[in-house]
Amino acid sequence: MIVSTSTKLAHLQKKIMNQDFQESRGLSNEVSYYILGYAPQDKPIVREAIDKMERRFNQASVGVDIVEFNVYQIMWKLLDEIGIRQNVFDMEENEGIEYLTEQLNNVLKMTDSENLFVKYMEKHLESQNSVIFLTGIGEIFPLIRAHKILNTMHQIISSVPVILFYPGEYNSLSLSMFGETKEDNYYRAFQIN
Repeated sequence: MIVSTSTKLAHLQKKIMNQDFQESRGLSNEVSYYILGYAPQDKPIVREAIDKMERRFNQASVGVDIVEFNVYQIMWKLLDEIGIRQNVFDMEENEGIEYLTEQLNNVLKMTDSENLFVKYMEKHLESQNSVIFLTGIGEIFPLIRAHKILNTMHQIISSVPVILFYPGEYNSLSLSMFGETKEDNYYRAFQIN
């Protein structure tokens, strides 16, 4: 049975309201990571829902903060800090996307236990009473893969729930970006459906 994006978003909103979810309880010692897969054409619906949830939950009376980390924007901030933004464009033009992908993964330390994305998020996570929304993974593809961020992230950020908004499919075993490109397996996240 295919669950609509709107239904998944409604389920997510109910989950966030649950105190056990907010405190990562009841998961049999699993990390509190979730993936909300959606049809790429539903991106406007997802964006609107994220904005509404941020406004609603970030009010002082609700008691939980939504912290959105857009990995596409983070990548450009990191490349600016390193001072190689223009090099990225030149590298793609001169060497091609595969070479650029390899070099970006090296410079952003994607195989390290504390890659630069995770360090950035850890530094900017101000409250342990938060829920992290990871967005922008479709915009950063194929340069950086979702599983590379999640595989190291769960080792560093484990006390707050993390929801990856994924423009594709997740079947609790593997990720498929845009419903076409299969990524490496990722087994540690729960589906939002």
